[in-house]
Amino acid sequence: MTPTEIKAVMAKIGGTANKHLGQHFLIDNKALEIVVESADIKKGDRVLEIGPGLGVLTSALLERGAEVIAIEKDRRFADNLSKIYGLELHIGDASKNDWDSIVGIKPWKFVSNLPYAITSLALRKALYAKNPPTIIVVLVQREVAERVLARDGKMSLLSLMVKLASTDADIIRRVPAGAFYPPPKVESAILKIMPTSHESRVTTWGIEPEEVMKMAKQGFAHPRKLLQRNLGIENGKWQELSKQIGFDVKTRAEDLKVEQWAELAKTNKGSGE
Repeated sequence: MTPTEIKAVMAKIGGTANKHLGQHFLIDNKALEIVVESADIKKGDRVLEIGPGLGVLTSALLERGAEVIAIEKDRRFADNLSKIYGLELHIGDASKNDWDSIVGIKPWKFVSNLPYAITSLALRKALYAKNPPTIIVVLVQREVAERVLARDGKMSLLSLMVKLASTDADIIRRVPAGAFYPPPKVESAILKIMPTSHESRVTTWGIEPEEVMKMAKQGFAHPRKLLQRNLGIENGKWQELSKQIGFDVKTRAEDLKVEQWAELAKTNKGSGE
């Protein structure tokens, strides 16, 4: 859609784009094509889309033969979408909806132009669903995409969360603000993630990633503090853990590798703490 077409539709359904809800509509056809191609959309694929808005991405997915399941918070857009497209539409807040009941047990893909405010939560709800998607391709804020890909020594809770539940994550393309209308104040990126099954995760890490994340939330609570202080582990035990797992006693949460987080969580769980 062009800005002129967007303005016309908005005038018809009432009001303007709600920046508070992160309503920035994709107008770059090349970026749209790359999103769909990266998700390898085939006829019959079940796709969950969050915040479809005016249906720009929705239309492209449907044209490929996908069965689109959408969650839309804005009633104006929901009413408009239901009149134009044949899709399974859930009206509500995607950050609060029960995704497990929405996607069910069949294979599905997660493809969305995500509202910036719920990016981290949406990725968590997708990756840690009872039935994780086979692929994730989302348009997100570039800085968030870069945090997902953070290397050892610069880890964040978000990057750890993704690494524990996937085999690969990559930025497919950076997308300038001008690719959207109205343009956001930041640059975006197309992020692709390849999730793993729950069984595979436990096999890889030797522990359910949710258990690792419980400890990691505490560990990243105050990033500038030493990890030991955040976790509240006494000196003697911390010295022992550092030798056993192979990290410096003065390490911070961002310094630990994924494997070390898993080992730390297993040891902590085994101690009964």
